[in-house]
Amino acid sequence: MLTMSQINHIKDLNNCGYRISEISEKTGTDPKTIRKYLAREDFSPAPPVIREMPSKLDPFKPVIQ
Repeated sequence: MLTMSQINHIKDLNNCGYRISEISEKTGTDPKTIRKYLAREDFSPAPPVIREMPSKLDPFKPVIQ
């Protein structure tokens, strides 16, 4: 995974008109990785998914109450 400064450098080079192969030579990064980061817009991590699990006591709640 690249740091944000490396990603910004790759995006700057791309905005200046450099091709992916030229960016790869300058940064030492694989061209597939460069394509991946140029295609992404949002670099924030995905929030964790919280699943609602039923309680083991749900079937017995009427008896308990």
